[in-house]
Parts: sequence; C-alpha cells; structure tokens
Amino acid sequence: MLHLLKKSIPNIFTSLNFLCGCFASYLAFKNLFEAAFLLVLFGTFFDLFDGFFARIFKVESDFGLQFDSMADLITSGMAPGIVMYNLFMETGVNEFNYTIYILKNEFTFSFAPLALVGFLIPLASSIRLAKFNIDKDQRFDFKGLPAPANALFIVALPLLIEHPLFSSIKSLLLSYGTLFILTLVSSLLMNLRLPLFSFKIRTSSLKDYSYQIFIIISSLPAFYFLGWASVPLIILIYLILNFLKNSIT
Repeated sequence: MLHLLKKSIPNIFTSLNFLCGCFASYLAFKNLFEAAFLLVLFGTFFDLFDGFFARIFKVESDFGLQFDSMADLITSGMAPGIVMYNLFMETGVNEFNYTIYILKNEFTFSFAPLALVGFLIPLASSIRLAKFNIDKDQRFDFKGLPAPANALFIVALPLLIEHPLFSSIKSLLLSYGTLFILTLVSSLLMNLRLPLFSFKIRTSSLKDYSYQIFIIISSLPAFYFLGWASVPLIILIYLILNFLKNSIT
C-alpha cells in the first residue's frame, strides 16, 4: 500500500501539470494572458516536483517519463503556442474566411495564415521533449533551452509588452518582425546542443551553485520593479550567463 502511494505521488503532480496546461491553453485562447501565465507557472512548479518525488521515492519509470513529456507538451508547448498566435493576431495580420465541405456538410471558419508561425513553438517543444527523453547526458544539466523555461518566456511576453515601463517600445515589441524573430530564436534555442546549467541539487557545496545564486540575486531587482513581467528578462539573463560560462570554460 505504501509503495503504491509513493508510486502515485509523482503521477499526481504530472496530472496537475497536464491540467494546468489545458486550462492555460483555454485562457490563452481567450486572451486572458495573465491567468494563462500563472497556470503555466503552476504547471512548471508541478513539473519540477514530479521528477523530484520520483527520485526521492525511487519510483522512476518509463511510464512516468513519457507521461511527464505528454504533460509538458501541453503546458510548455501548446499553451505558449496559442499565446504567440494571439500576439501575432494583435499585430494586425490579415484573417481570411475558409469554407470546406465534408460529407455534404459545410464548415466555415477563419484564421490568419501568417499567425500560424506561432505554432512552431509547440512543434519545437515536442522535438525538444523527445530528445530529452532519450538523452542520458541531461540528467543534471541541459542541452538546449528547456521547454518549460521557453514557455515561461513566451507566456510572460504579453505582461512585459503591456507593462508601463515598456510603453515607449510597445509598438516595436508587438510588431510582426519582432515576434517572428522571437519565435524562430526560441524554437532554435530549445533544440541546439547548447550546454545550459540547471537548478537541480547535486551537492551540498554552495560554490557549485555560484551561477544559480547569481541568477537568483540579479533577478530580485527586476522582479521588484516589474513583477511577473520580469520573467522574459530573467530568462534572457539566464541565457547570457550560460553563454559567458561556456566561453570561459
């Protein structure tokens, strides 16, 4: 009975991650970006702890690994993809009406073809997650930007764009060119073999976590002034610090 309980706890956290992703996708579709961000944030929190408890209780399994990736595909793939699609829509891209006939039934719908670029994010996320599942070198550090980190960057973009401190460059941030570049770069960063440090605990020595501590300390002022809108900037600091670390080691 105790073993069954231990085995179920990681899957419960994964299930919560999956549900957060589903609700976040729905809220993103409704342009409720702040609520969608919070649910992706909660999903990322649950994603951290499903693996943690699986290791602590020694109940890691192939099922848990695959279930975790399926949940991440929703929370870290589909939800940010919908957010980016809607951001593209806000740039004023043309929307067209289409009619299709299936078994003598007529279906009319509309969408903006140029905004479909946003769905490169769930595609790139699915490739990233598949690579992670078969790569034994990513147990403690990452090769490429983790899908959850990329998701937080994307779903927090609307908060950054709407923040009063960035009102003077809002038109630049919310332009098709900027969003197109961000979509391509974020999709590439997830799948490049770029070494990135993680926040997983390996030793009890603080000196082994100097970069992680620096990220936390440097993020505090940004979070104080910008709140959740600081998340894209924090992810950017994380990437820059990794580039510097890789260049000197």
